Amino acid sequence: MERVLAREGDALTNGQIVVELEAAELRASYASAAALLAELKAGARKEEITAAKNDWEALKAELENALAEAARARELFREKTISETERDRLVSHATALEKSAAAAKSRYDLLLAGTRPERITQAEARVAEIEAQLREMRIASPTNAVLEVLNVKPGDVTAANRDVATLILPGYLWVRVYVPQPWLGHLKTGDKVGIKVDAFRDREFEGEIEQISRVAEFTPRNTQTVAERSKQVFGVKVRLPVADGALRAGMAADVTFRSVPQK
Repeated sequence: MERVLAREGDALTNGQIVVELEAAELRASYASAAALLAELKAGARKEEITAAKNDWEALKAELENALAEAARARELFREKTISETERDRLVSHATALEKSAAAAKSRYDLLLAGTRPERITQAEARVAEIEAQLREMRIASPTNAVLEVLNVKPGDVTAANRDVATLILPGYLWVRVYVPQPWLGHLKTGDKVGIKVDAFRDREFEGEIEQISRVAEFTPRNTQTVAERSKQVFGVKVRLPVADGALRAGMAADVTFRSVPQK
């Protein structure tokens, strides 16, 4: 853990950084990749292009002289003025210069053309990849929330899948209760329910059913009889009022379902 940028109890805004993980190696890799990308986009320097052009022109001039000497050597050989060895030496020299001049011209042309688009695309992808990894090193609040619990401190080595912080949505409170299977026919989302908490025993708050689970939380091995099916319980999520701030996260609550017939 490199830095902790918030404290327990702080009100966080959407996207606010809570902690930053240590990422020295990633930052070094990013600097290297970004520098390479900038170099590829800039292409060759003017000095390099000028030097390559001068090399090519010098070899081209030398080649012209060598070709002229080779042609003259062939003529002199026919006239039996020079030996075969001397002729072959001058012809071979011209052939070698021809290849060198062609290579110099190719290098000059490549510098003029600049970096291939494929190399720039590859370098951009590498930079984007490291940027994504760096973003993962910064843990941010996904929405406006309150930092309830911070589980790390600077210098900690964070293991995989470890909880870093617990956040509370200040404008959203809910309680989950479990009801027996026979009650499902009397409940539907949107129904109003009564809520009581230990802190206000003489006061009943009004909540609203937000979700009814479709999957039983407890299912006997065999559910063939009515009695066995009645042992199933289903989770019901009830949204709580937050207007007056009386209810707070962590409170135990009793829920009364008004639509369920009382025996």
